[in-house]
This record gives sequence, structure tokens and C-alpha cells, in this order.
Amino acid sequence: MRLISTAAQEMAKHGLRPDDVGLVLRRLEEALPHLEFSEWGVPADGDLAPEVWIRAVGASARTLHCHLPIAGARLAAEARSPTGRVTRSDRIILRDLADEARQLLEVPGRARGSLADFGLATFSRALARLLNPRVEWEMVSGTLRSLRTLASETYEGHRISYGLIFTTRAPSDEAAQPSFENKRFKMLTDGFSTALLLDRRGGLAGLVALLASRETVRSSLARPWWFSSLADTAARVGGVGVALTRGGDLLIAHRRELVVSQRGGLWMLWRHSELLRRIRKSWQTRGRGDELDQVIVATYRVALELALRRSGGLLVIAPSREEGRKLVVSKGDLLGSSRRLAEERRLDASLQHQVVHRTDRRIIADLASVDGALIVDRTGRLIAYGAMVRSSSSVSTQGARSRAAVAASRLGLAVKVSSDGGISVYRRGSLVVSL
Repeated sequence: MRLISTAAQEMAKHGLRPDDVGLVLRRLEEALPHLEFSEWGVPADGDLAPEVWIRAVGASARTLHCHLPIAGARLAAEARSPTGRVTRSDRIILRDLADEARQLLEVPGRARGSLADFGLATFSRALARLLNPRVEWEMVSGTLRSLRTLASETYEGHRISYGLIFTTRAPSDEAAQPSFENKRFKMLTDGFSTALLLDRRGGLAGLVALLASRETVRSSLARPWWFSSLADTAARVGGVGVALTRGGDLLIAHRRELVVSQRGGLWMLWRHSELLRRIRKSWQTRGRGDELDQVIVATYRVALELALRRSGGLLVIAPSREEGRKLVVSKGDLLGSSRRLAEERRLDASLQHQVVHRTDRRIIADLASVDGALIVDRTGRLIAYGAMVRSSSSVSTQGARSRAAVAASRLGLAVKVSSDGGISVYRRGSLVVSL
């Protein structure tokens, strides 16, 4: 529950269900995982404004005060950036999300039934602002809603994947918005090799072959490899790329990186630099360029790879090779162990001197997707993959992978990727960030 008791009583007094309010507020917070939110309470008597407002607290602008009126009741909370100033863009997105929450909750019985739409208007506006000149956000919203409809359909027994790019191209006289009800359009593009180009009014402007730009293994771009072609092609035409995956997710790229997603009905903003700062801060690295920092960035990218293909995994960075070996239950799981089969030792020999931040992330992702944990030391050298690690008995309510992550994080940094695509980062036995 995100409401303190007095706030829950205030909601109930005005005919609102506290559980519904808490559910919507949790979605609002999950949409901005790089920010930390306080619990929601009742504002001071002086904060009686009838509209949603978001104000910076103090000269540093690291904290925002959020005021949310709902059906005569009022809520207040603070949103804080643990890594620096909150950007103007984040303030706008938070304000729009709060306004969506207000509208959703003021209609009795609507909160649970319409929760799948929560965030659609906010992020449609945010995407429209990314283009110059700006496009109409209602067009963006309508197009995204159509793609979501495709996610629930099949074509000849197969789930549909799709790709399109919003551009600022001037519309032609004959341009018409593509109809996703048209059978030909449902399989016209897959989002991997081709995508539709839309003009600034949402009209069909063409079909483009997707081509990824040259990228080295040391790249820090945050996106799954299969999304690279769409992300890079969108950047070349000055647009915003959108992919519908066969798993039903929407992934949105700007300037070659993943910026927004909708997964499992949850809209989320990806501020990779801020998220990485939070992870670095948990280990207190020396800063960008440090070898440990490069390993953390590479691990984060591999976690994205696993999450967005929904394969799950556990990634562990140990402070040393000796500490990493202590995490493994069976010595036969260690790289190069004499207890391993001959074919495994042969593969181990090829991996022995590779480091995660200088190896193609697809290779590391495949190793990490093997049941068990992938463990590296702080220099990025591989210690084990597919390994059973010692678990924690203090978190018995969680699953085996979560217990293993908590235990491993007491020595180093653990990144747990769930099979449903969620990412949880742990350090010193505590959750650092959840995505």
C-alpha cells in the first residue's frame, strides 16, 4: 500500500477505494523507476489547490513535491532523484501521469478496468515532443493503441510483430493513415528487417529496410541487439521508432536507444544514465572509465537483452575471483573445473580469457540464460555460468532466483531478470532498483 493510514482514511471518506488508489499510484511510480517516491499522505492545510501540480523543492531541484486532488480529497508525496537534478521533461511526465491518475480514479469503478490504458496519453505526449516540429499527440496515441490491438491478434496462427517510425515528413495530398484492420498491412512489416514510415500526420510515407549502424563491443548504447536496426534507422531519418514484439511488448527508440516501453500493460520511461548512476552509487565506483564501471554497464546491457526477450537469468559481479568462487555451491560449476565434461571444458577454454565488457553481449546473454547464475569478477572475467549459488534463508517468501540474488549481493552486485521481463538489482542484501 502506497498510502499512509490518514491518506487511506481521507480516500474512503470521499467514496474512493484505498486499494484502487494505491494500485494506480504504484503504476505511476513504476513508470519512473529512476526516481524514489515517498509514501502518499494528506497535504498540509495550505496545499488546497484544486489542480494537479508538481513543484521543485529547494535550489538543487533534486526533489519534487507532488500534489494530487481526487474527487475532493487530496494526496501529496515527494519524488526524489538520488543521482542529480530532476529534468524538466521528467517534471512534465510526472505531472501528466498524476493528471491521468486523477481522471482515472474520479470515475467510480474505472480504476481497475482501464488500468491497461494508464500512461498511454502521457507517453504519447512525451513521444510527440521528441520530434521537431512536434506532431499531434492524439495521432501518436491512436497509432500506439492500434499496435496494442495487433498484440492480441494472430496471423495464420502466429503472433504479430511490427515496426513503424514516426517522422516529421510533410504529408502528401494522397497520404492516408494505415489501417491495421487491413489484412495486407498486418504482415507488411516485422520490425526486425522492415518498418513503415509515417509522416507527421500519421499518414503512410513508405516502407523502409532497417539497417543497424556500426557498433563495437565496447558500445554503451542501451537497447537489445535485435532492436538496433529499427533504433538506428529511426535516428537516421530523425524519427522515433516503435516495435511491437511477438511477446506483445511495445519498445520505443529515440537517438538509437530504448526510451519508453510498455510491457505487461505497464508503461515505463527508461533513463539509462540515471539508472546506471544509482547502480554505480550502490558500489561507489570511481566513475566512468573505471574497469568496474565498464563491467556494470555491460551487465546492465545484458540484463536488458534477457529482459526484452523474456528468458530470465541471474548476473553476479563479485569483488574478486576468490569471492565469486565462494558463491558457487558445486565446484563442478566453475569455469574450467576438472569435474566438467570434455565438451564443456573445451568451451570453457575459449571463454577463459574473455571479459564481459569486451565480448559481444549476445554471447554473454546466451550464457546467462542457462539455468543458474553467471558470475564474473570486478574485472569482467568469467567465473561461472549456469551455476547454482548459495541462497538466502531470510527471504523465504521470494522465489529461488530472488533468494540467490539477495545472498550473492551481500558479496557483490546481483542483477535478477525474471522470466516475465522484470529486472531487479541488489547490493548488500537490499534492492537498489526495480525495472
